[in-house]
Amino acid sequence: MLKVINELWAAGAEAISINEQRLVVGTEIRCAGPTISVNNAKYTPPYEIRAIGDPKTLEASLKMRGGVIETLQFWGIQATVKTQNTVKIPAFKGPHKYQFAKPVKEGPAK
Repeated sequence: MLKVINELWAAGAEAISINEQRLVVGTEIRCAGPTISVNNAKYTPPYEIRAIGDPKTLEASLKMRGGVIETLQFWGIQATVKTQNTVKIPAFKGPHKYQFAKPVKEGPAK
């Protein structure tokens, strides 16, 4: 799962979701047997990954020889890549925790 997601980010995906869960910088993806947890929501197969970006580039990144799709198929995991003109990815619904970022007070620049 992480290899697919990382390949899509590297290919220029602007937004990605797994089973309607939007991925953001702090998204946690965990695996426990056949179940995954994305943003603390649990899912079982099949998994649907959606990405917004250049369709040809995203598809080529996944289908390249020796790439992610070929590796999944080698391990007996079925994966299908489908391109569409319109893709909807939901907004992130979870809380954001900031440890170091602080809001800037409006006012004259110093």
